[in-house]
Amino acid sequence: MQYSFILVEPGEAGNIGAAARALNTMGFTDLRLVRPQADHLSGVARAFAHGSEQLLEKAAVYETLPEAIANIDFVCATTARHRIQKYHYVSVRDLPQVIQQKGTALSHVAVVFGSERSGLSNKDLEQCDLLTTIPQVRLQPSLNLSQAVMLYSFTLSQQKEIQIVDQRMNSEQMPIEQYAYLKKSLGETLERVGLNTRYRGYVMKAIARLGYEDLYLIQTIRTFINNQLDKAEIDRPK
Repeated sequence: MQYSFILVEPGEAGNIGAAARALNTMGFTDLRLVRPQADHLSGVARAFAHGSEQLLEKAAVYETLPEAIANIDFVCATTARHRIQKYHYVSVRDLPQVIQQKGTALSHVAVVFGSERSGLSNKDLEQCDLLTTIPQVRLQPSLNLSQAVMLYSFTLSQQKEIQIVDQRMNSEQMPIEQYAYLKKSLGETLERVGLNTRYRGYVMKAIARLGYEDLYLIQTIRTFINNQLDKAEIDRPK
């Protein structure tokens, strides 16, 4: 599994450097920046990186989040606050299991962090498959950006040690291409039956939490609905 860590509009060079250091210590090398508000190659950033300057030097910089996640097949947004919109929040503790349950359906996962001041915008969240959070005893103060990166990178670095015993009969796993197709085709089917954009978004977020056996079930249901719609259109009086 390949991981990318994406910072959207980070405002402090020290945080960018400290995030690079955290990733390097946990064995991750892909740091991406979206519209950084501070110089990630500055002396301050390099000082905080302390032995991890190579991550800063090769960090890719993007203008938009969609560009940064173009080659990612599962995107996890991090947030410290609950939103007005209805979302399901996965604890950082549970994130490795959620990812592992998808088996070979995933090969490249991204974890996205917002700015120090305001976090991720609702527009950015819409680009992501899953919302994840770090449970806190007190809501304020929230964790520093680089601290959050450290927690996520540490948790995900332990993923190989997590074993999930699956006693279900279906031991096959959904290929990456088929998972991508399911997301696209399910969205088209929901639009076809007239489900509004808001609720389509809820459904698409929900399937990101499903394991491969459940995904196959959704695919079967989607195919049945499409066949019934096609039949209804053929039988419709002209």
